[in-house]
Amino acid sequence: TPLSNEWESDISQFEEYGIDAFQIRINWRWNERREGEYDFSDVDMLMKLAERNNRQVVIKFLLECAPQYIFDKYDGTRIGPRGEQLRGGSHGAFFGGWRPCFENPMVKERAALFVAEVAKRYAGHPNLILWNAWNEIRNKPMEDCFCPHCRRGFGKYLEKKFGTVEALNDFYGTAEDSFDTIALPSTPQGYWDIFEFKKYKGGVNLYEFLKNVYDAIRLYDKETPIMAHVGICSAFQTTLADVCDDYTAKRAVDFWGTSIPCDTEMKSESQRLDFMMLGDYLRAIDQSYFMHEIYPGLGMFKYSYDDIFDMKFKLYTALSSGAKGLIYWQYRAERVGHEADCAGLVRADGTPREVTEAVKVFAEAIKPISARLTRARVKKGDVAIVSSFDSQLISEIDDACGPDFHFDKGTEMLYYRKSHAGMYRLLRRENFNVDYVDTTEWQKFSNYKVLYFPYHAILSDECAEALEEFIREGGTVIADEGFALRDTNTWMKPYDIECKQLLVGRLRERRRTSGEELTICGTRVKFLPYKSEYLVPNGKALLYFDNGKPAVQSLEYGKGKIILSGVPLGYSSYDSQNPEIAKFVGMLCDEAGALRYKLGSFKDGVYEKRLEIDGGELVFMFNCFEEKKVFEIDAREFGIDFKRVDGGLSLDRGEIGYFII
Repeated sequence: TPLSNEWESDISQFEEYGIDAFQIRINWRWNERREGEYDFSDVDMLMKLAERNNRQVVIKFLLECAPQYIFDKYDGTRIGPRGEQLRGGSHGAFFGGWRPCFENPMVKERAALFVAEVAKRYAGHPNLILWNAWNEIRNKPMEDCFCPHCRRGFGKYLEKKFGTVEALNDFYGTAEDSFDTIALPSTPQGYWDIFEFKKYKGGVNLYEFLKNVYDAIRLYDKETPIMAHVGICSAFQTTLADVCDDYTAKRAVDFWGTSIPCDTEMKSESQRLDFMMLGDYLRAIDQSYFMHEIYPGLGMFKYSYDDIFDMKFKLYTALSSGAKGLIYWQYRAERVGHEADCAGLVRADGTPREVTEAVKVFAEAIKPISARLTRARVKKGDVAIVSSFDSQLISEIDDACGPDFHFDKGTEMLYYRKSHAGMYRLLRRENFNVDYVDTTEWQKFSNYKVLYFPYHAILSDECAEALEEFIREGGTVIADEGFALRDTNTWMKPYDIECKQLLVGRLRERRRTSGEELTICGTRVKFLPYKSEYLVPNGKALLYFDNGKPAVQSLEYGKGKIILSGVPLGYSSYDSQNPEIAKFVGMLCDEAGALRYKLGSFKDGVYEKRLEIDGGELVFMFNCFEEKKVFEIDAREFGIDFKRVDGGLSLDRGEIGYFII
């Protein structure tokens, strides 16, 4: 919300801070207050300032702040599960109107006309480099909308998937009469209905929204790339109330991005690991992803502001994790609403904050290598975490059926979320380079030596076949507790665990625990929240429960093996470092031939990330330790934070830098 008389002075300062481009967020309600009457005088002025200051422009749409006529004339108001109107109110960043039902055909049509009008006006502008189709695409709240348009849309989705209502009934064991009369779920207890509803609303529906915008832009601009960015990407989703299936929605646009759904301060190791995980996960969705909304803090008079180290850590982590675009949110702090004084590189009066210097120094540091960064790719790891939207969704439905669950407060367990994030933390602490790969891209399994499956409850036949091939050819699979627990229709299997030829077993018992212990590497370790006893013919026990039954088993198949765990290795490592679990998993990865980083040591507070560039490797080092670190390497080039010393390069405490070998 900078005032128009501040725009020119702000934009003229961008070059000083190494900001090459700025993003204009076009708010539908602002630029078409009356139907068919467009006023783009503010955007015209900003585009002229971009030309005058030689800055490039990203145009982003904010369609969720619809004009009032959308609600009054076209009945665009969303309807709640009890028939109540979900009226759009004002929001400091949305200018009111938030948000209509985009399944209403008239809302969809009017939104496309508005987008096309913008594209017609600015397509071919010499400073325009990118369209952003949607600000934080997401399905929110849990119910989203229960209007007749949504009901018809959900029915058509099910009809396309199953063909006949009899096929739907046979698959899910339900008793629906017609796709036209499908009821929309308002609780998670039905399982099948909320499962399909969120796959529709959080995936297919969001794809359709994005495709509507994409096609409208392409009417007038055939060349400029079109992207979108998600608010809370799948790796960080914790409730059914805020969902986006990144892999499905992303297919509607040219490439993808994310806001930051984790802490902005980087004071603790867990905070830093969450941010590293964000970049490594996004890269699996899109090798050219953008890190949107890099916040300089969430001030708002109730949070602390980030310091120089926080900002540097976020910028270098995004860069070293493969991000191809970094967008600050935002230049001047906001004046209005619940985000007042929040997230500005400069204060509301335009004066610099502490982080402003970090932004400037970062731009200077990467300027010499910027051309090579365009072509750089993250050095592939030997270990990958396999993500599954279906398994994550069923896990959240399981959580939602608990007695203390409330959609606005989060789930009671976060089993899937903590399982994969806990294993990421564990592997990074053991200095492994970790990638993510989705089950929809099972062709990439063969690129790795170790695949870790978090609470992977739903295993499709296609994925099972890929796993069989992967293990037969020498790969190692670590299947955490709950592996293949459900069929693809979300039914519980009759206690059988079957994964093609490589694994046939029986689940003897699965139950909740309140913190039982297990001996790992000679030490008693507590584990939560489940305990599963599997009977696996030909399995070799690696760890035992106190009752003598196998807790973790290894089964060889072909040249490789699958490790089936009856205790949650990842989940138990989320809130506690559990060095014994880390040592155990590290040994499994070592046996599979997975390589660790050699220069970095989490134990000593030094993190390492690498990019492959033309003719060498670009190595980023993060010194989060309390002392200066010396690296005995012969670097061809190095960034400004490093200093040349006898035998190599030194990096002071709290500094982050790069060198090229």
